[in-house]
Amino acid sequence: MPNFSDLEFEKRYKQFLQVQHDWLTLITDNKFFSDTNAVGEECRPAGLLTDSSQFQHAQHLLAEWQSFADLAEEKRKERSIAITTNLYLPVPVLLINPAYVQIDRFRATATANHKREDILMRYEKQIGKLKKITHAFGAIMTLEDERKYFEAAPVATVFRARTSTYTDIQVSVRHTADQQEVDKFRYGAHGMLIIGDDLALGRNIKLNVSVSNTKSSLYDFIQPIPCSVLPSAQVYTLEDVELGKKMVSQRASVAYAVKQRRYQFDKRAKEKMARAKGPEEARAISQEIETGREVLELMDAHDFELLDRKLAAGDESQLTMLQIRERYGNESDRTGKNIRNMPEFLAKLIAKEEKKGN
Repeated sequence: MPNFSDLEFEKRYKQFLQVQHDWLTLITDNKFFSDTNAVGEECRPAGLLTDSSQFQHAQHLLAEWQSFADLAEEKRKERSIAITTNLYLPVPVLLINPAYVQIDRFRATATANHKREDILMRYEKQIGKLKKITHAFGAIMTLEDERKYFEAAPVATVFRARTSTYTDIQVSVRHTADQQEVDKFRYGAHGMLIIGDDLALGRNIKLNVSVSNTKSSLYDFIQPIPCSVLPSAQVYTLEDVELGKKMVSQRASVAYAVKQRRYQFDKRAKEKMARAKGPEEARAISQEIETGREVLELMDAHDFELLDRKLAAGDESQLTMLQIRERYGNESDRTGKNIRNMPEFLAKLIAKEEKKGN
């Protein structure tokens, strides 16, 4: 128990500890989700309470928690107090009768910049420690080899260290049927409680907690620098980071072109189906549309293959899809090439490229 000079605050603190215990018990008894921290400990629990007889109790606990947090922050402004803020902050979340809740867990990252001199000092200290240990020659040699890269860098060079060993949580909430009216937020270590008598997991409470991340990142395009003195991070030069940004921008540009092509195709397909004069014509149009979709798949794959060729060449210039085709696909234009003759056109192009490669 911390030492307090304010007896009234000490009394409120003891009351708060009971409130905290009761709140966490309520969440634990009704828990449907929790996260795991970097050391494997359970954290950020979420509970679903559908028993209306306990709703008032949950609201009372949160009000008491908020009251103590406000008091503690006021005391902290006046003078230091003998408890840390993470004991009561952030205040837990209470959601009352939401229409829909989705919890998303995702891989989170943190970045920090380090000067060359700071990294070299870390190498010096680590090598110094290893020299006091018998049979550490291999480890010392590895560190000395890594250090050469940073020694060769210009004075005051800045490097980017990126850590992605933890997860984060985002909650999306709707209080009405309007799918556009969504509130998004994060909650902290003290958890979240959702209350409502018409809520059910899987129906209007959804979990999307896979931490796999397929979203393209600028770091997918650049190589980290071996740096054992920052063991939990991957280290990059700022020049490489800028290069990665350009590559991501180029990929986004191509993806947008592909998306627009598909949008126009779907729009024309719907218009064509709407003009069908009978079942037989509708079936024929439907078959034609499906064939067209297969051709679109070929076109998409070919365009992304040309993009990969551009990136592999280290080309940093920002090009349109037409320019990429001209430079890396030996294509002057696709004018006059429609869905019907595009497969033949692509087949000839690919054969021409393969022949050129041989």
